[in-house]
Amino acid sequence: MPWSASRNIVAIPPILATVLVMSLSSLAFEVLLARIFAISQWNHLSFMVISIALFGFASSGTYLNLAGLSSRSQLQDWLNARRLVILISLYSASALIAFITLTHMPLDYFRLPFEAAQAVYLLSAYLLTALPFFCTGLIIALAYASFPAKTGSVYLATMVGSAGGALLPAIALSLFGEGRLFCAISLLPLGLVPLYLPQAPAHQFHAADDDHQPPRYFLGRWFLSTIIGLLIFFSTFIIPEYKFLHIKPSHYKALHQVLQFPDTNITQTEHHLRGRVDTINSPFIRFAPGLSLKFTETLPRTSALYLDGDNASHLYHVKSWPNNRFARATLAYAGYTLHPNPQHVLVVQNAGGAAAACALASGAGDITLVHPRSNIAKQIDQFYPIQIVTEQPRAFLANTSNQFDIIHIEDWGTSLAGTAALNQSHLLTINALTAYWQHLTTQGVIIISRKLLLPPAESLRLWATAYTSLRQQGLPDPERHIIMLRNWDTFTLLVTRQPSENLAVIRNFANRYNFDLMYAPHLNPCEVNRFNVFDQPFHYAALTELANAYQTETEQTFFDKYLLDVVPQTDDRPFPDRYLKWVKIKNFHQSMGNRIYTLILSSEVVVMVVLVEALVIAVILLMAPLIYIRKRLQPPAISHIVYFLAVGAGFMFVELYFIKAFTLLFGNPVVSLTVVLGGVLIFSGAGGYWATRAGIRRLSPVLAILILFLFALVFFNETLLSAILTLPVFYRYAWAVVMLFPISFLMGAPFSLGMRYLLSSPGQRAYAWAANGSASVLAAIAAAQMALSIGIQFILAGAIAAYIVAGACVRRLLAAN
Repeated sequence: MPWSASRNIVAIPPILATVLVMSLSSLAFEVLLARIFAISQWNHLSFMVISIALFGFASSGTYLNLAGLSSRSQLQDWLNARRLVILISLYSASALIAFITLTHMPLDYFRLPFEAAQAVYLLSAYLLTALPFFCTGLIIALAYASFPAKTGSVYLATMVGSAGGALLPAIALSLFGEGRLFCAISLLPLGLVPLYLPQAPAHQFHAADDDHQPPRYFLGRWFLSTIIGLLIFFSTFIIPEYKFLHIKPSHYKALHQVLQFPDTNITQTEHHLRGRVDTINSPFIRFAPGLSLKFTETLPRTSALYLDGDNASHLYHVKSWPNNRFARATLAYAGYTLHPNPQHVLVVQNAGGAAAACALASGAGDITLVHPRSNIAKQIDQFYPIQIVTEQPRAFLANTSNQFDIIHIEDWGTSLAGTAALNQSHLLTINALTAYWQHLTTQGVIIISRKLLLPPAESLRLWATAYTSLRQQGLPDPERHIIMLRNWDTFTLLVTRQPSENLAVIRNFANRYNFDLMYAPHLNPCEVNRFNVFDQPFHYAALTELANAYQTETEQTFFDKYLLDVVPQTDDRPFPDRYLKWVKIKNFHQSMGNRIYTLILSSEVVVMVVLVEALVIAVILLMAPLIYIRKRLQPPAISHIVYFLAVGAGFMFVELYFIKAFTLLFGNPVVSLTVVLGGVLIFSGAGGYWATRAGIRRLSPVLAILILFLFALVFFNETLLSAILTLPVFYRYAWAVVMLFPISFLMGAPFSLGMRYLLSSPGQRAYAWAANGSASVLAAIAAAQMALSIGIQFILAGAIAAYIVAGACVRRLLAAN
């Protein structure tokens, strides 16, 4: 039978294979797309990928409704071999085009207020990257609409494929890099095309047997399969990473700026799910944050390791550390003067490198450096004669009983202020300061250095964090244990185990190197703003006011009135670079000279813009089919619409909650994303498959049990995470998966049971697919804003509310039936 004449709906086995492979490729495409945004722009723009993907999926359901999918007879025009081959081919072509266009498009969202062309670039990038997800969404929606009795199987294939797509980059990225892996996963679905070539009639096979010739249809399949397999093989293993496959970092990132130096080049590039690391060799790179302007000697040459084009880790080429004096002239070394002969030093390094230099210059006999990324830790190990531990720092502290004379934390953040507001870090929270304090010797000192900002922000938050941590541990006068110094662009916080009664050592150090005291017990106003002079002693004044507020127990009033959000961070709200206050945004804009691009620098503003954009798109996607359907058919019931909106929102809230909560366990949000997506999708797929066999009467009990589990998680999750954090790495992963299982399994039931039993036509199922996707988009963005503003735990509250609404809809629908 000729292909063009094939009008029958494709059988379920090839459809399930197609759904699985397309889901795998799409999820891997989504992860790699996030990596592209993280390298070529900034991490917070990778957040848009969730919006793009779910927008593509949701729009596919809307398109099917607008295209007139209302009965099973009309499915023959959609779910046939020819149409599926077109969709698969369009997916692969659009994914490749999107990748090449995105990596070469001159997109610069900082210039949006000034160049209309940037809006065109941004819209083009959004639509191009959404098209592959649209193709995948069409295929999955058609599968649900065509085989309602097999809803559980389709759901299982979707979830297992998506889980594979989440795990694939974790395994393959270090082997092939972003460019080649992107090509491979884009071409992967083409391997499905031979499944849909027309079968030869039986008499052709018999005739071929008589003539001892293989059937031409069999030869066609074999030939096409071979060509596609070779294409994928060559794109993955053979071709080098040509220039058009290379992802260039943003011009605003430190790597791009360093590469402008003469005789500067990239000597090595390592690809990893945690980030791309470029090793730079240059005779001109120097790194000495907080260095005194009185230091006149030659600085040592450094090599630099750039993570995703920014967040550099520096390695010093020094032969004899005791004879090198530059580290002793930095702000951070003030902490070492309070303990002049340290024996045990712990360096917690996320980026930078000066902390290791200070520890080596101190002559400490036992130095331990903890770094969360193995590829960077290995290179540090080759430079310094110290103990290197590759571990999440909080997990390291939870698993060791060692005490340290000095604990030196170094994390300078991104090179462009405001772009790290969404970055989750558990190094500078109240809980973290408590852990550092508990591992100090009786004369120990905590050292934390950060960038100096105006208006004062980070210095206020860190002071308040230290004060709150010490007060929670029962110290009567926490302010007596805190000292802060600054130069012109950095500051250092010192937290001492013993009260700082005698400041002579710190005063001598500051006077020797022209550093300014910002805060110390009984500090005289004439001692501040002497060397690195501002118009006014802004930081000293703000810190003094904050200290007075704590002593009079009016700190909350101070935080409410202050221009920026400088409230101490906890493990439930661990965003150390987030300062924006929405109620003060007008005042903040005015304080920045009414320059609009200062708001664009804030990644939190980008989140809100994406949320508004997604809300408008979701309304269009959901309202357009209702208006169109109303003219021809009975539209879906309101209860049906609300049910699938609630289920989509609840699922995404839970998924985002686990991703953010498990970042504490794994030390990296991308690793947490991979573990959570893999576990949630597999377990929910199994739950959906089980539920469709159990029947619709199980839906209400499943929702009730799910809500109870979520309530239990609210009360016990902090205790569970703290206990798991003390375990070795393997058991941390194992227990995380165990925590995911019951809730994920139950979450698979509401969607699959709803698609199977609550809906009666292909059009309704396509609309439910669109509603579920739209709600997921909005929930994903809302969850990020909730975590930033009020805490990660409140995401669970959103999930509980969504599933309660879903349960109410189920009761109403079942009662009506």
